[in-house]
Amino acid sequence: MSSRKVYLSLTLVALFLVFSEFIFRVALCLFGYPFFLPSHYLEKKYYPFIEPMEQVVVERGGNTRNILILGGSVVNTHWSRLEMRLDTLFQKAYPNVRKFNFFNVAMPGHNSRDNMIKYELLKNQHYDLVIYYEAINENRANNISSDLFYADYSHIKWYDEINLLLKHPEMNVTVMPYAIHLLFKSLTDKLAHRKYISNEQVDPGYADFGKDIKTAPSYFENINAIAMLANNKRDPLLLVKYASYFPAGVHLTGEPVDKKYFTPCYVVSPVTTWGKPEHVAKGIRIHNEMLEKVYHDQKTYLFDMSAVMPKDSAMFCDVCHLSEPGAQRFAQALSNFVVSNKLIR
Repeated sequence: MSSRKVYLSLTLVALFLVFSEFIFRVALCLFGYPFFLPSHYLEKKYYPFIEPMEQVVVERGGNTRNILILGGSVVNTHWSRLEMRLDTLFQKAYPNVRKFNFFNVAMPGHNSRDNMIKYELLKNQHYDLVIYYEAINENRANNISSDLFYADYSHIKWYDEINLLLKHPEMNVTVMPYAIHLLFKSLTDKLAHRKYISNEQVDPGYADFGKDIKTAPSYFENINAIAMLANNKRDPLLLVKYASYFPAGVHLTGEPVDKKYFTPCYVVSPVTTWGKPEHVAKGIRIHNEMLEKVYHDQKTYLFDMSAVMPKDSAMFCDVCHLSEPGAQRFAQALSNFVVSNKLIR
């Protein structure tokens, strides 16, 4: 074959690839993927509050302090206003600090895997303190048989989609491998009639499976990854053991009658949101043990909120969410630990 034909063949192949790339990108755009930076679909669809924080330059030093909060709904801004409470308390304890910048990425329903991903997305930012508080949402993933459980939680549709995106870091260069993988996976899932468990509620028919806390190793690995990244970035990491309240001698059912055992609040979550009460309590306990193991392995900081928060209905709206007095007590205890242990320099 002459060099002219080789050149022509290569040119045609290159044009075909460019055209295919264009078509795939346009097709993905119809589903909400950005055309030029398609990998940002991860932030756009699943973690939309992260993107503005990625773009802000956060550096340590000077007379401001930057604090990142990772977790679930208990420490979410709208549920407990934790950063506002801490700001007031820290301003009194640190009169020489001009301003505390809080970055609260704790969101309802998010578990250790979400928080690991969020922290990884913020890996170029530097914080004077990272606070982690979450150990209950993981329990939803346990409500499935062992043979259908996946350590990366891909038996839940939300994580199956996220995991596929994470497997293709080349997306901003070429979307073709991801698009082909997505098409193939969608086809095989449909042919296999694959079913996923919900990330918002527990199917009562699957609830018995929750007694086996299959999430323990995954929880450990996710928190360990957060701790390793924090150590690499030299971000002080405070792991906070999870506090819960299961009224003694009471069998919670998840029905409205359960509310009489807690403080009335505007929004509450029935315990069956995560599974059977005894399984949820067991899961929290085991996840707290994993948290403590990471603390020993990675030399982070650890605060046992579960030992500090009173087992009192006045403190809780449900088994984990805090009433107004509970939120005040939580913030005060957390602030006292941070200040007394000089976690913020």
